[in-house]
Amino acid sequence: MALFPLVVFESVGCGSVPANCNMPEPEDNMDSVGTGTQFDSQQAMVMVPMSVAEQPSLETQEQGKTEGTKKVVIDVDEKETEKTQRKELAPRSEMWQHFIKIKDDKGLLKAGRCKYCHRDIKADTRGHGTSALKKHFGTCKRNPHVFNKDPKQGTLQACRGEAPTTWRFDQEALREAFAEMVIEDEQPFCFGEKPGFRKFMSKACPRFQFPSRRTCTRDIVRHYFEEKAKLKKFFKDSCQRVCLTTDCWTSQVQDGYMTVTATFIDENWNLHKKVISFFMVKGHKGEDIGKNLTRCLADWGLDRVMTVTLDNASANDSGVDYLRRQLQKTNIAKGKFLHMRCVAHIVNLIVRDGLQEVDLSIKRVRAAVRYIKNGTSRLVKFKEIAEEEKVDSKAFLKLDVPTRWNYTYLMLKAAIVYEKVFLKLAEDDTNYVIDLSEARDGFGHPDEDDWDNAKKMAQFLQHFHDLTVRISSSLQVTCNTFFHEIGEVHLLIQEWLNSEDNLQVSMGMRMKEKFDKYWGLWHTNSKDNDRQQQEQDRDKGRSKGRGKEKDKDKDKENINLFIFVAAFLDPRYKLSLYTKISVEEIFGEERCQLVWAAINTCVRELFEEYRNMYATSEETTQVIDANQSKGEWIEEYGGKGKKNEQPSVGTSKSQTPSSNNQASTPSKT
Repeated sequence: MALFPLVVFESVGCGSVPANCNMPEPEDNMDSVGTGTQFDSQQAMVMVPMSVAEQPSLETQEQGKTEGTKKVVIDVDEKETEKTQRKELAPRSEMWQHFIKIKDDKGLLKAGRCKYCHRDIKADTRGHGTSALKKHFGTCKRNPHVFNKDPKQGTLQACRGEAPTTWRFDQEALREAFAEMVIEDEQPFCFGEKPGFRKFMSKACPRFQFPSRRTCTRDIVRHYFEEKAKLKKFFKDSCQRVCLTTDCWTSQVQDGYMTVTATFIDENWNLHKKVISFFMVKGHKGEDIGKNLTRCLADWGLDRVMTVTLDNASANDSGVDYLRRQLQKTNIAKGKFLHMRCVAHIVNLIVRDGLQEVDLSIKRVRAAVRYIKNGTSRLVKFKEIAEEEKVDSKAFLKLDVPTRWNYTYLMLKAAIVYEKVFLKLAEDDTNYVIDLSEARDGFGHPDEDDWDNAKKMAQFLQHFHDLTVRISSSLQVTCNTFFHEIGEVHLLIQEWLNSEDNLQVSMGMRMKEKFDKYWGLWHTNSKDNDRQQQEQDRDKGRSKGRGKEKDKDKDKENINLFIFVAAFLDPRYKLSLYTKISVEEIFGEERCQLVWAAINTCVRELFEEYRNMYATSEETTQVIDANQSKGEWIEEYGGKGKKNEQPSVGTSKSQTPSSNNQASTPSKT
């Protein structure tokens, strides 16, 4: 039978013996007790049994014998302190993310303090736990996370530049907004996996779950079909007429592509522009263009097309003819005004013909700009010379795109500021002169004459640049301004033709020829005019076949009468004396009567056609005498400001067009 040693403590209590305690031998302890050892009155003797595993080893016993008899006294309070100082376990409840722990003097948890309202809630482990914390978390008025329990409850957010609004976290709405961002900004599908975007969203909205590239692809495809279904329904139920714009091009790998854009207005008269199709085509022939347009319209359920705007390629004429035959039942005026030639493209052709007179000067300026921008050391040296010449300009050199003339204007505008720098560079840098010389298959560096030509061109092209920006707008209606813009181009060309500068005269003649081709001629049926046109074609060296083809199509006009109709529907102009004078300025006195008669006939026919389609009952109209609305127009021709001393007489419902006065306003198109 094993003997159990006795241990003496200072106070009454029990506990395990520390590992570093030197235990006396059993025999010594027993002897001490047996001989009646005296103890202090404040001390107590406690006999604690020890397990066999806790008994001292033989080495300890031998060491105890050598050191003599010893007694071990252990403080119970010190032992309890060691027990409370052990490593604290991590809290398992999520409530401690919103509460601060409050402990007593002994280090025991007694309460939790709310981080939002700073209220203390009982949370001791034996009596309360975290139940009270959860109840307070759901009822705390200052808790910003309370809307997680109620998805319909939002939080007040102050947006920059807007009034405060409510917001709530919605994962599905954020995913849909993310897909729209990728579409509008043309970002890759893997944009949600970018580390920079993830870091930003971790601060802005940490709970947002980032979609992968596959999830983003599915969201975008689903969003496309939803928007397509909505647009189809709108075209079927609410849309009256649609204007189409299309163009074709070839990629670097010789693949042909075609895009179709639809422009229309809704019930609230708001303008919309939608790209309804983008697809690959086999060729750019006229019949292919017509078939692709027909297939696109059938896919969207569209048959009420007002106009189709294209550039001036010959294949587009036959393509529109094919589409006109397919839309015979729904065309306006039997499709006579279906083809609308792009005004911006015509302006481009006019300007490019004028640029041929100073083509060498523009090529030299372009080569000089390219030389400076192709090397870092060249840029440094160029800027040093600019500082020496005291050229202070925030705008730097720009290299143009040869296929877009308005970029040529921007290049010339920026390069003219640094004229002194380029001339100084030609004196200091021999490499600049050699690299641009004709010996290196170049055009030479620009000299003073070239810079004079560049200044003249920049001054002249500024008008066309501003005009192109105005007519190329896609966020507002521009068709009612085409007539006035055409008149402004005519005045600019006439100004150059009447100039004393030979360069300006030669440029004006080239531009006038292109202007007359699309906007300035009106064909007649008289044999004398046909004979004169044939003689002009032979003088210009054109082939006989081309002349015969033009004679065959002499009744076809390149200008669409809808350009005039859109301007006349503007209540400031109508079929007034001003518009007649404007037409006379553009087409001349001889052909003005023919053009004016065609315009009046077109307006009356459109009015009758729209009345037959949309009128529900007979409407009384009041015909106004042309002499009643004639007044004196005190403004020089130019299409900007007009003044009528005698206002025109209106009616309560609608007005029928007369020969020289009021134009009708057809229904919404």
